[in-house]
Amino acid sequence: MINIHNLSLARKLTMAAIALIAGSLILLSTVVYLTVITFGDRFLDNEIKEQSLFIQKAFSEPLWTYDQYQIDEIANSLLGEAKYTYISALKIETVGHEVLFEKGQGDLKTFLNASKNSYTKTKVIDILKEERVIGHISIAVTNEGYVKAFQDQLIIIIFSALFLLLLLSQIIFYYFNRNLSAPMKIILKQVSQIRGEHYGHFHAGDLPEEFESISHALNDASSMIEKRNNDILYYTNDLEILVAARTAELEDQMKKNINAVRLAAVGEMAADVAHEINNPLTVIDLHANKLKKHEQELGLTPAAIASVEKIQMMVKRISKIIKGLKSISRDGNADPMQVFSVTSIIEDVKMLVEMKIKNHEIRFDVLLNNPNLYAIGREVQISQVLVNLIGNAVDAIDQESDKWIKLEISEDDENVKFFVTDCGKGIPALLQEKMMDPFFTTKENNKGTGLGLSISKNIIGEHGGHLEYNQGHSNTQFIFNLKKGVPAKMTA
Repeated sequence: MINIHNLSLARKLTMAAIALIAGSLILLSTVVYLTVITFGDRFLDNEIKEQSLFIQKAFSEPLWTYDQYQIDEIANSLLGEAKYTYISALKIETVGHEVLFEKGQGDLKTFLNASKNSYTKTKVIDILKEERVIGHISIAVTNEGYVKAFQDQLIIIIFSALFLLLLLSQIIFYYFNRNLSAPMKIILKQVSQIRGEHYGHFHAGDLPEEFESISHALNDASSMIEKRNNDILYYTNDLEILVAARTAELEDQMKKNINAVRLAAVGEMAADVAHEINNPLTVIDLHANKLKKHEQELGLTPAAIASVEKIQMMVKRISKIIKGLKSISRDGNADPMQVFSVTSIIEDVKMLVEMKIKNHEIRFDVLLNNPNLYAIGREVQISQVLVNLIGNAVDAIDQESDKWIKLEISEDDENVKFFVTDCGKGIPALLQEKMMDPFFTTKENNKGTGLGLSISKNIIGEHGGHLEYNQGHSNTQFIFNLKKGVPAKMTA
C-alpha cells in the first residue's frame, strides 16, 4: 500500500491531477452511459407502440379466418434479425388461450424465456375485429444489440483514456518535479542550514525566478541573523547575566514565603531589592545617556549606538519589573476606587508572569480589542487577582503537551469582562464546590496554601463583581467583571 506521506511533492501533485482527471472521466462516462440507457429505454417504448399498431392491422384478418399459414408467415417475418432493436419473441393466442404460434429468436424457444432477458420489454396486444377481441398477441422487444454496441465502444474509449492518462501522468510528473519539487528541495536544504545555525552564503544554483528570489531572501536573512547574534552576544552578555542572577534571587525569595503573609513579605523584599538595584541602574543609565549624547564626538558606529539603546531598554525593563513587583506585592485595601487603564494593567501583569510562563514553555496570548478601555477599581488588587489566576493556570497545566494560556478582555455597555482560559480540560465537579474555600488546595506541599482563589473572590466581590468558574467551556476558564470607567479628561 502506498504511503502518501512518504511521496515527493511532485508525485503528490501528479497523483492529485491524475485523480481529478480520472474522476472526471469516470463521472462523464457514467453520465453518458446512463443517458444512452435512458434514451434506449425511451426508444424501445416507441418501437413497441409502432409494432403494436402494425401487429393489430396485420393479424386482424388471419385470426378472424384462422388462417394458420398466413399467421406463421407474418409472425416469422416479424422475427427477422435486426442489429439494434428487434422483436425477440412472439406468442399468438386465441381468446380461449389456444396458442396458435410461439417462437423466439436464437436460443429463446419460448416467449417466457425471452421476456426474462435484459434490456427487454413485453406487451400484450388485443386483436379486434368489428370491435370484438378475437385474440391476443404477446411480443417481447429488446434493444440489447444497441446497448452492447455502446458498451463495446465505451470499453475501447476507457482503455484508450487510461493509456493517455498513463502517458499524461509521466509528463505531469516531469513538469512538477523539474519546476517545483526539485527547486523546493534546494530551498529546504538552505532552510535546514539556517536552522542548524550555519549562516554562510548558500549557492542554490540555477533555479526558477520565484525560487531564486526566495533563496536570495534567505541568504540576506541568514547574514542579518548572524550579525545580530554576534552583536547581542558581544554587547549584552554581562547585562543579561546580571538580570538573570537578580531575577533568580527574586524568584528564590518569593518561593520561601507562604501565601498568608506573601503581600507584606514580598513588599519588604521588593523595597530592599529596589534600593540595591536602582543605584547601579542609575549609573548604567547615566553612562548610556552620556554615550548617546556624545555619539558624534566619540565617533560611535551604528552598531555601538544600537548597543547603547539596547542597554537603555534593558534598564527600563528592570525598572519596570521592580515597579510592578512593588505594586503587586503591597496591600491595596486602602487605595481608593478609581478609573484605571486596562491596557496598562495588562502590561504590568504580563511583565510579572513573563518569567514563570517562559520557564514552563507556555504560550501566553492576550486578546484586547479596545486598547482605550477603562475600568473602575483598585488597580493593585486587580493585578493581584490576574497574577494569581494565571499562576494557578501555570501550575495546573504543567504536565500538558501543548501548553497555552489566554487572557481575553471584552466589554458591554456597563461592564468590562476578564476571561482567563488555559488548555486544561476543566475542573472535576467535586472540586468546584470547594475550590473557592479558604485553605483548600490540590497542590503539593509547599506549593500553595489555598488562599489565592478565596482572596481573589473577595477582592472582586468588594468591587461589586463576581469571580466564577465557567462550567460550560471545554477548557478551564475563570471569569470576573468590573464596572466600566471613563477617564476624567474624556468627561470634562
